[in-house]
Amino acid sequence: MSASDESHLVPGRECGECTACCVVLQIDDQDFKKPAEQACENLMDKGGCKIYACRPNVCQDWYCAWRFMAQLDETWRPDRSGILLRSDENGIIFQPIDDPQTVLTADRAIELIAGGVAQGIPMSMSIPTRQGYRSYGLSLNDYLGEAVQSMNLVIIQDRMIELIEYSQAQNTSIIPTIENH
Repeated sequence: MSASDESHLVPGRECGECTACCVVLQIDDQDFKKPAEQACENLMDKGGCKIYACRPNVCQDWYCAWRFMAQLDETWRPDRSGILLRSDENGIIFQPIDDPQTVLTADRAIELIAGGVAQGIPMSMSIPTRQGYRSYGLSLNDYLGEAVQSMNLVIIQDRMIELIEYSQAQNTSIIPTIENH
């Protein structure tokens, strides 16, 4: 949805000083291109966008899940939680912007992930591998199902650590250089 129809957003919830999406995400749109894990050329030193009023449609239309999931409180804003939550046709993606083991095994993250798995909502994570290389995506539902059924926080956390370590060890491709037009 674009800025002209923001009815799906939580009223009064704004990005504030958070610029996670301006750094973490890859944008490969016909009107704008930006590599993953690199600050957008339009990101100002103290946050904010130099071209906000006329930013590309891809930026106008995209919001992290914190902006539209009312059940997420202020601590879930990406720059506060260390996790960029995003949604796609496959469910919710947890993309850590801080240390994955710290942020994805925190009680509140486990509660949200386990709750989604228990409800059958597709949950996945996108874990950084090596500097300059793509993150590794992993669906969590199948791998966490048994741990979630145990309803034991420590068991779920231990399984998450195993999955994070597995993901971090994967060989992924180099983040491509994208020429901005």
